[in-house]
Amino acid sequence: MRRGSIIGPIILILIGVAFLLNNMRPDLSLLRIVGNFWPWILIGWGAIRLVEVTSWHMSGRPLPQNGISGGEWVFIVFLCLLGSSVFFGYRMKDRWPDARIRMRGLDILGETYDYPLAEQRTGSGVTPRILIENLRGNARVGTAEAGEIRVSGRNTVRAFSREEADKVNKSVKLELIKQGDLFVIRTNQERAEGSLKVSSDLEITVPKGASVEGRGRFGDFDIADLAGGVAIDSENAGVRLTNIGGNVRVETRKSDVVRVVNCKGNVELKGSGSDVELEAIEGQATVNGNYKGDITLRKLAKPVRFESSRTELRLERLPGFVQMTRGDLSADDVVGPVYLRGSNKDVEITNLTAGVDIQLERGDVTVRPGRLPLGKTEIRTNSGDIVLHLPPASTFKLKAETAQGEIESDFAPPVPEREERGRKGSKFEAVVGSGPEMTLYTRRGQITVRKGSGGAVLPAVPAPPPPPAPSAPKRTSI
Repeated sequence: MRRGSIIGPIILILIGVAFLLNNMRPDLSLLRIVGNFWPWILIGWGAIRLVEVTSWHMSGRPLPQNGISGGEWVFIVFLCLLGSSVFFGYRMKDRWPDARIRMRGLDILGETYDYPLAEQRTGSGVTPRILIENLRGNARVGTAEAGEIRVSGRNTVRAFSREEADKVNKSVKLELIKQGDLFVIRTNQERAEGSLKVSSDLEITVPKGASVEGRGRFGDFDIADLAGGVAIDSENAGVRLTNIGGNVRVETRKSDVVRVVNCKGNVELKGSGSDVELEAIEGQATVNGNYKGDITLRKLAKPVRFESSRTELRLERLPGFVQMTRGDLSADDVVGPVYLRGSNKDVEITNLTAGVDIQLERGDVTVRPGRLPLGKTEIRTNSGDIVLHLPPASTFKLKAETAQGEIESDFAPPVPEREERGRKGSKFEAVVGSGPEMTLYTRRGQITVRKGSGGAVLPAVPAPPPPPAPSAPKRTSI
C-alpha cells in the first residue's frame, strides 16, 4: 500500500470489528454477513482512494503514478476470491448437508429443528424455592393454586440434517430435580455434541407462594403473580415481572428491557442494558448500572436510587413519575429532597415537595415546587438556562449568579449587581420573608425566577394550630 494512505488502518479496524462482534454476539452469522456484504469493502476502498487523490491534488502534493499499488491489487484479488467463495458456499449449503463451517462454536450454516419437551411435574408444597438453569431460550413462569410444579416447552436445534438434530436432542434432556426444599429445572444444553447451538423455551407453572431464581446466557424471563421473590442473573435477557410479592433482584450484562410492575418488596437492578420500567413498587428501588435507553419510574413508595456512569438521581418518594432519556429528565409529583448529578441533560421537575440539589455539566433546568413550605434549593449548571417558578406566597433567601447572561426576578425589582469577569455577568440577591436558602448558578445562561407555579400547584400543607396561650395569673390584693 502507498505510504500515507489510510486504507491500511481502516482494514485493520474492520477486521477488529469482525472479531469483536464474534466475541460479543455469538448469535450473529458472521460468514453470512461477509458473504452478502463484502462488495461494500471494494466500494468504500475506491471512494477513500478517490478522496485521497483529490486531496493530494488540491494541496499541491505530487500524485501517484498508479491509483492502486501492486500490493493492493493482490489484496483485492484475494478479497474477491474469499468473498465469492463464502457467498457461493452459503447459497449452495443444501447440496452438501454433511459439511460444517463453524466459527468459535457458532454454526453458520444449517437449519433449525423444533422438538416438544414432554411435560414434567412434581409435588412441591405451597412455598417452594425454584432454580431455572437455561443457557439459551426463554422462560415463562405462571402460577396455580395446586402445590406442584409443571414444566413443558420445546427445544430448538440448529444442525445440518434431521439425523444430526435428533441425536443432539436426545442428549439434551430436561430435568426437574428436588434438592431439599430447592427444585432445579435444568435444560442441560452443555451436553450438546460438539458446539451445536441448542435453545430451550420453557413454560413453567409453580405454586403462587413460590420464589424463583433464573440463570441464563441468552433468553427472556416472563414471571407473574408470585407471592415470593425473584432473582435473575443473565448475560443477555429481557426481564418482565408482574405482581411480585417479595424482593426482586435482576443482574444483566445486556438487556432490551427490564420491567417490574406491582412489587411489594424491594427492587434492585444491576448491570447494563437498554430500557428500564418500574411501576407500583412498595419497597426501595435501586438501579445501578449503564442503562442507555428510556428510564421510566412510576408510583414508588419508598426511596429511589438511580446511578449510572452519566447520571445519579436520589429522591425520597415518587407518587408521580420520572421519565429519563440520555438527554432529558422530566418528573412530576416528586417528594424530595431530590439529588441529581448529570452530564448533558435538560431537566424539568414539577410539583416538587421539599428541596432539590441539581448539578449539571450542561443543560437547562426548570423547577416548579408544588406546595408550601419550600425546601432548600441549589441548582448549578455550567451551560444552560435556569427557570424557577415559585408560588406567590413563597418566602426565601435567594442568591443567583450567572457569569455570562442576565437575571430576571418577579419577586423584587430586577436590579442585579454586575461585575466584569472578561465577559459581563450578573448577581442578584433577594430576601423575601424568612424562608429557605435558594442558590442558582449558571456559568453561561439566563436565570429567571417567576411568581407562580407555571402549572398545577398542590394545596399547601396546613400548619399545626399553635398551642393555647397560658392564661394570665390572677392578681390578689394585699
